[in-house]
Amino acid sequence: MTGRIAILDLGTNTFHLLLAEEREGQWVVFHKERQAVKLGKGGINRGLIQDDALKRAVASLQLFKTTIDREGISQVFAFGTSALRSAENGTAVLADIRRQTGINVRVITGDEEAEYIYYGVRSALNMDSSPALIVDIGGGSVEFIIGDGDKIHWKVSLDIGAQRMLEQFH
Repeated sequence: MTGRIAILDLGTNTFHLLLAEEREGQWVVFHKERQAVKLGKGGINRGLIQDDALKRAVASLQLFKTTIDREGISQVFAFGTSALRSAENGTAVLADIRRQTGINVRVITGDEEAEYIYYGVRSALNMDSSPALIVDIGGGSVEFIIGDGDKIHWKVSLDIGAQRMLEQFH
């Protein structure tokens, strides 16, 4: 994999776009963008992506796709997380997204999400050999990871994200 890539994180509340290019053997982010999509709003605890949430998702991804195309990027990696993982209509939603945007989204497991979070934190911070607790509070899930600068010692993803809790207890 060389050149320029686009990475999309389709979270329960927020969609993120990162554009990166390889420079001297290192990946350098040259563009970041995010949209508050609220994909899980109104359906997360019932295992559904609502029609209005799908419309917001498609509109956001069409904007991201415009940026990706403008930059001439053909390698696009899109990852769906908790809301898409638990949605009974997730397959239909992903098909709709692909049909309307051309973006193929891969839904990742909670374990994969925790692992990616660890690698992101490890690359952003100078972690040493002391174990550290990493907590990622998302809209649909919360990941707890114990790791150090070399490896993950333990990880778990729980469906106790902010959107789930807000809709269940508000």
